[in-house]
Amino acid sequence: MRLTAAGDGLDAGGPSLVVERRTTLLGAWTAGTIAIGFMALLVATLALPLSAGIAIPGLDAGAGRWAGLAAWTLFGLAGSARIIRDPSGHGTLTFHLPFIVAAMTLGGPVAGGWVAMLATLERRELDEVPWYGILANHAGLTVAAIAGGVVVLATRAAGVAIGLPDGLGLALVATLAGTLVLTVVSTVAAAGVIVFRDGLTIRETVVVFNRSFRATAAAETVLGWLLVVAWTAVGWWAPAVCAGVVVALWRTTDARQMLDRDELTGLLSRQAFAVRTAEAADRARRGIEGSAYLYLDLDGFKAVNDGARAHDADDRVLAEVGRRLRASIRVTDSAGRRGGDEFMVLFTGVPDEATALRLAERIHEVVAAPYPVTRGEHRVGASIGLVLISPGRRDFEPDIRQRADAAMYEAKLAGGGIRIGRDSTSG
Repeated sequence: MRLTAAGDGLDAGGPSLVVERRTTLLGAWTAGTIAIGFMALLVATLALPLSAGIAIPGLDAGAGRWAGLAAWTLFGLAGSARIIRDPSGHGTLTFHLPFIVAAMTLGGPVAGGWVAMLATLERRELDEVPWYGILANHAGLTVAAIAGGVVVLATRAAGVAIGLPDGLGLALVATLAGTLVLTVVSTVAAAGVIVFRDGLTIRETVVVFNRSFRATAAAETVLGWLLVVAWTAVGWWAPAVCAGVVVALWRTTDARQMLDRDELTGLLSRQAFAVRTAEAADRARRGIEGSAYLYLDLDGFKAVNDGARAHDADDRVLAEVGRRLRASIRVTDSAGRRGGDEFMVLFTGVPDEATALRLAERIHEVVAAPYPVTRGEHRVGASIGLVLISPGRRDFEPDIRQRADAAMYEAKLAGGGIRIGRDSTSG
C-alpha cells in the first residue's frame, strides 16, 4: 500500500512560518531518504552477492541469478498495474509488497533492493507525484528491502548454525523476520513524510499506520511467501501465473468497490460514507477510539460558472476539491461527497477537540485556496460543521450528521469558517 508521496499537499494554503518550517524539514527528510536509499543500493550491489535461490535453472550461476532478478522486476512492474483508489476515498492500493518479499527471500538484500527500486513504478506517480517524491518513495522502500534482506540472510544463517534444516520451513521463518524489518523501516520512511507534510504529532502518526499496515502487510506477506513456494517448487514462471490469478480476482473486487465512489470526485459516495460513520460511532460506543465528523459546504460556488468561460467549470472545481481532500486526509480517514457542493470528512483516532479543530482548520485552508479555471482563478470559501464523536458516547449516525449540519449552517450564517456542533447529551 503506497501511503504517501513526498511533496504532495505542500503549501496548499497561505504562507506561514509553520508551513515554511515544515516544508524545509520535509525537503531535508526527502533529500536524506533519497541519498541513503541510492547509497545503500550501490553499497549492497558492490559488496553482497545475489543469493542462489533467485537463479533461473538452466543458465550458468551468474547469468541465472541476474536473469532471476530481471524476472522479479518484470513481475513487480506487471503487478503495479493493479492500482485502485483506497475505499476510504484517499490514497491507492497497490500490489508491490509480495514481489519485494519474494525477491529478498530468494535473492537476499541486493534482489530486494533492486526490485523495490525498479518494480514499484506506478502510472499514477508519473501523473501526480513530483520527481523528488517518486525518488523518495522508491528510496525508502529500497532501504527497507535491503535491511529486510540482511535479516533474512542472518536468520537463515542462525537457523543452520543451530542445526535447523535449510528448507522451506527455515525460509518461512526468515521471511517473516525480514518482512517485519521491511515493514518497520518503510513505515518510518513514510511516517517522516506525514509528520513533516501534515504537521501531525507522533501519537497521531502512530494512529495513521495502525490498521492500514496490519491488514495490508499481513495479506501481501502471505502472498509473497506463496510466490516463493511457487518459484521453488514449480518453476520460475509459476509466480507470474499466481500473480495473474490474484490480479484478476482483485480486479473483480475493484469493480464492486467502484460502486462506493462518487464518479466526479473519486470520493466515497453518500451511502458508503454513512457506513464508515456508523463504524466510527460503534467504535466510540465501545470506548475504542474517538473520531471527528466534518460536514463541508462550499461558499460562493454558484458564482464559478458565471465568471468562467468554460461550461464545465463547476465540475472542474468539484473534482479539484475531491483531489485536495484526498491529499489532505490521513490514510485511516475517509472523505465523501454528499451531493452538489457538499462534502464530508471523517477523521479517526482523534483524542480530543483541539486535535479535531486543528484537522478541520487544515481542511478549510486547503479547500479555500484559489482554483484555476481557464483564464484567471476563482476563490470559493467553505463552511464546516464539526462534531467530535467521543469514546463512550451513545451517538447514532443520523444524530452525528444532524448536529454537523446544524453547525455548518451556523458557520455559513457567520460568513464561513468552522463551527463545533454541541448538544446536551452526556457520554
